[in-house]
Amino acid sequence: MRKVIAAGLLVVAVWVGAEVNHRGVDGAFGGLFANGLSKSSAVFDAPANRSSSGRTMDAFQRAYDKSESRVERLLNPPPDENEDE
Repeated sequence: MRKVIAAGLLVVAVWVGAEVNHRGVDGAFGGLFANGLSKSSAVFDAPANRSSSGRTMDAFQRAYDKSESRVERLLNPPPDENEDE
């Protein structure tokens, strides 16, 4: 019986961890675990209701856009001003 209870607690702990990881502290279980913790996410300059995967995707998108603009600048340099003479 002890093993069944321990296995059940382990399943619940993994489920809670997955919900918090997926939806963030404020989104998981209707914000049940968000007592004062949403202030700590302001340090990362991200909305408190964003999950860690959402913040990661935003950071990836910013890096991708920055890389694309750099490639565009390298492939299409501005016209030379002395070209008219």
